[in-house]
Amino acid sequence: MRRREGNVRRGSFVAWMIPATLTALLLLSACSSGSRAGSGASSGSGGAEEDRYGIAFSTYPETLKQNESAELKVEVTKGGAPVKEAAVILELWPKDASSNSHAQMPAKADGKGNYLLKGQFSEEGTYYVIAHITPKETGQMTMAGFDFEVAP
Repeated sequence: MRRREGNVRRGSFVAWMIPATLTALLLLSACSSGSRAGSGASSGSGGAEEDRYGIAFSTYPETLKQNESAELKVEVTKGGAPVKEAAVILELWPKDASSNSHAQMPAKADGKGNYLLKGQFSEEGTYYVIAHITPKETGQMTMAGFDFEVAP
């Protein structure tokens, strides 16, 4: 499993239209194993480790292929413990797409701190994803950004 540091920021939820170019991105929720990951953000004031959210992103399989099944997974922790109740939205777009080409899809919780999305990518290339995480206990959104590749 390769780990990547995520660009983490807090802010308001920005809604984007789902463009026709991403309608081929058929996403259904399912279970997953991880392959790439990043790290997380702090929430609220103060910097105590127990107040920090860890956000890891991974794909299964590790090398995603065009028109084949793909799983995206976000693992959310706080102080090292899984966050089992959160709203997680994955904002996806291809590298060269305009800002109007972002698709937002809800990820499904597995009850173990993982939030999953399954589907296929009809186009190869680099994709970016921002995980918008709103834990039930705080109601305050935290975001982390990652990238991944889809091979032909």
